[in-house]
Amino acid sequence: MARTPKWEGVEMAVGAPKPAWPMPAVKAKFALWSFGGGRPFGCDLGDCERWHAGIDLSGAVGGALVVAPEDATVIGVDRGWSSGSKAIFLRTDTDLFLVLGGVIKGSSKEFDVEEGQRVERGASLGRVLGSYGMIHFETYVAGDRTKNTPWWKDQPPPPGLLNPTNYVERMIGDRISLVRTIQRHEALAALGYYVGPLDGTWGPSSKAALLAAQEALGVASDGAWGPKTEDAIVAALAKAEGPSKATEPKGSSEPTGGSKSAPDAASKRWGWLTVAGVTVATGATVGAIWHAYRKKTRQPSGGIEA
Repeated sequence: MARTPKWEGVEMAVGAPKPAWPMPAVKAKFALWSFGGGRPFGCDLGDCERWHAGIDLSGAVGGALVVAPEDATVIGVDRGWSSGSKAIFLRTDTDLFLVLGGVIKGSSKEFDVEEGQRVERGASLGRVLGSYGMIHFETYVAGDRTKNTPWWKDQPPPPGLLNPTNYVERMIGDRISLVRTIQRHEALAALGYYVGPLDGTWGPSSKAALLAAQEALGVASDGAWGPKTEDAIVAALAKAEGPSKATEPKGSSEPTGGSKSAPDAASKRWGWLTVAGVTVATGATVGAIWHAYRKKTRQPSGGIEA
């Protein structure tokens, strides 16, 4: 999938520590690699018109309830979106501007939701349009923003755009993502290239490990963690790990206290997550979880979202 390298420079959205999954009756299903991907879906790098400015929360049936991820003020209802679907805009108390695209026009009236209204975390906002089948979710720095902004191909990321990946992960209690430095360190340590502290900053030893991995895996040795490098590392992890070792119940604890050092800590750091009905181990089995995400969520997205 085509993806702009500029996605790596977009900061993560923070917001509330435990936002609500916006479709409580829909099992969590999303792709961690979606942000910054080419649109229309499946376009070649040179043919893309714009970049995906959010994450698709997919697998929804028509009429599925949509709720507020956190305490917020409603900025927009029934705003323009795709053919037939509309978007809801929220400004959270944590200074985020949230975009929830893909709702049925007029469905907010069922819950008496109006612009300017205060809503609490988990408050009903509207319902998903069946033909859209998901909620497209974007995050921005709130400021004075009143709508979303398309991320056109030849333009930098829109001002204030934030990467929603970690925010969405926290909705379901998980923090797994290879865009985070600690996860990149864990991946490189698991493959035997990195021997420093897992929770350290990205420095010379990190770059040296990445260069070694790139050379060994046959991708361009440029020291940059781009899409091709990430794909190669994930594939190597999946091959090395084999099937997921997820036999523990969700919520199993991981080691705490002190600085985590590789590679020993990488082999002992565990977390658990259920995605699309599949329970997988995280941490040392990051390759397995990434494979599960990709296998379960690789699908085109509809609409004309940003």
